[in-house]
Amino acid sequence: MNHNLKTFLIAGFAILLFVVVTVIFLYTPIREKFAKKQPAPTQEMDGKLPELICNYNNDQEAYADAITTQNVNQCACIKDETLVETCKSTAMDVMFYTNAINHIDKTLCDKINNQEQKKACILVVEDSIKQLTEKDPQYLAAMYASTHNENAITVYEKLTQEDQTNIDNFITLAISYAEKGLKEQEQGKDQTPYVQKAFQTIEKAKTIDQNNAEVYRVEGYINEIKPDHSAALTLYDKAIALDANNILAYAGKGHTERMMGILESAVADFTKAAELDTQKAYIHIYTNLCNLEYSRSHNEDAIKNCKIVTQSQNADPVFQSEAYQIMAMIFIQNKDYTQAKNYLLTAKTLTPNDPNLYVTFAKLNIFEENYVESESNAKKAITLSPTKATSYLSLAQALYMQEKNNESIQAAQKGITLVKDDVSLLAPSKPVTERDLNYVIAHNYRQMGDTQKQVEYEKKAEDSFNQLVQ
Repeated sequence: MNHNLKTFLIAGFAILLFVVVTVIFLYTPIREKFAKKQPAPTQEMDGKLPELICNYNNDQEAYADAITTQNVNQCACIKDETLVETCKSTAMDVMFYTNAINHIDKTLCDKINNQEQKKACILVVEDSIKQLTEKDPQYLAAMYASTHNENAITVYEKLTQEDQTNIDNFITLAISYAEKGLKEQEQGKDQTPYVQKAFQTIEKAKTIDQNNAEVYRVEGYINEIKPDHSAALTLYDKAIALDANNILAYAGKGHTERMMGILESAVADFTKAAELDTQKAYIHIYTNLCNLEYSRSHNEDAIKNCKIVTQSQNADPVFQSEAYQIMAMIFIQNKDYTQAKNYLLTAKTLTPNDPNLYVTFAKLNIFEENYVESESNAKKAITLSPTKATSYLSLAQALYMQEKNNESIQAAQKGITLVKDDVSLLAPSKPVTERDLNYVIAHNYRQMGDTQKQVEYEKKAEDSFNQLVQ
């Protein structure tokens, strides 16, 4: 392709879409911008992985479609390798811009490479926050809460001070405190102050209405984070006793059972929640079902549920990102590394600071035999959350493949110390992760010619696995 033509196309499509999106946004009434979309018409999802379809006459058409549809996967249809990477970068800029606006999240603007688009993005988001703060703080709080933005705490604290009778505000503030506690824990900090605030806030909600099922459902969620799984299950059951159709209580119960490793019961409760959710309004149900079925090697069922999430409009960004990541793992299993990477890039435009995302990137890099990048992604995951054992497992594997044996052993040993208290690991996954970390150490010693240490850590790996069997 002629270089000048390529440059014109890149600039032209990027600017055109940027202008269209900005103009539409700036001239849309503030409540309409952030209004929750109606659930999309339900359709039967199949269990087949999406195929990359390239019905384009030339690279220009493929590039245009990728940008206008905000689908980074279509960039893979471009034959010019240089333009492929430019296409991905431009598509992701547009996706970051759109997600920043939809989620009122200025941090997403910071990920945009194009400086003019970044400035405009920040301007629009800041203006929206200002307008909502002045005209409709209740709506701003709801938007923050729906995207797990910890700014929800500040707004809800003020709302609950101004109105001591609005039980919904107390309930959502309790959830926000609990989520903040979970984030603190992932950072290796003390979550107790926020968990205590969550409990105190839910007690205030009880004084407003002690028979409200949502109060006990949220109290169950706080106990999950505490963690006290037994208390969580009891409270979810109490919520269901008060409201037999409480979708979120069934989902919460399923999530607790999943964390405990009671997978059959977890699937049953999430399935019950899905049956009640006739409009597919609660996307996290299907992300959890996707994850559960994937963990049980039921990939067709996993794909069906993940497709519900990835094809949903205006979905919870955290759960939608997780669905893209699970789909990426299935693509990796099928040796389709191109689509795996593109799905991860899409997830990145939703949750660029998710440590799990970089662990999955690191795994993909291993299969691609790009060990240096795998090491970099594993270290990024550790920076974002220093308490995740799987981040150190990925780092140890990447270092081993580069024959950095001593560094690999140190990373694996660090991972082993984290397994027990790692809240991101399901109960059955803990001995498996510890086994894999011990095997990495054993492989390093084998590579170093230390047979005695190799056998020692192979024995530790087997002992870890035996814990799971027993």
